[in-house]
Amino acid sequence: MLSQNEYLKNAEKEIREQWFENHEIKLIEGVEGFQCIHWGEPGTRMYQIDYVLSDNMVFVTGDLGDAAYNLTCLATIDNIKDFNLSYFTGKLSAHERRRWDFDSQLAAEEIKEFIFDWCDVSHVDELKEEEAELHEELMSATRNWDLHDHFEKAVFSIYEHTSVDWFDGEAASCISDCGQRLPYSFIAYWLGLQMISEQIEKGVVSNE
Repeated sequence: MLSQNEYLKNAEKEIREQWFENHEIKLIEGVEGFQCIHWGEPGTRMYQIDYVLSDNMVFVTGDLGDAAYNLTCLATIDNIKDFNLSYFTGKLSAHERRRWDFDSQLAAEEIKEFIFDWCDVSHVDELKEEEAELHEELMSATRNWDLHDHFEKAVFSIYEHTSVDWFDGEAASCISDCGQRLPYSFIAYWLGLQMISEQIEKGVVSNE
């Protein structure tokens, strides 16, 4: 099972070297504070993204879906090039596609770590009976659902009827976040802007 860092590293490599390998940019300048950027491989719409940078907003459309980002600064390539993936994704304000993919194996591992830490044990056999039952219910939820939204609902359903005192709303919220994987499309929105910045710095730009 890949760690989150390994997953993101592999995703970035695949998107950069396969999805965007032959992508080029065309900049269409408008009024001050408004810029349209077409990012795609000439002759195809595969993995094409169109960006609109307007005031403090970044609007994304194209083959990979639609999204909007609300920044705390002017939306320019010069500003955005310094944003890491986590920071940029944190500015996401609207999106067409699911916010998270769900990895059941990752969820199971993270749940185990949470419960073992909260109960101060190192093995499931050391859990009290009701804690072991809670652990199994949560593990069952990871196996029975393949969408994160459904898993989240299952976790809060378990929370509502459990007799384990320490499994409160805050703990349920932590567990409900387990198994989250950022979809490749959201990684691609950010990486496309980074690669556009790289091409601009190299002077590889077609203005229309």
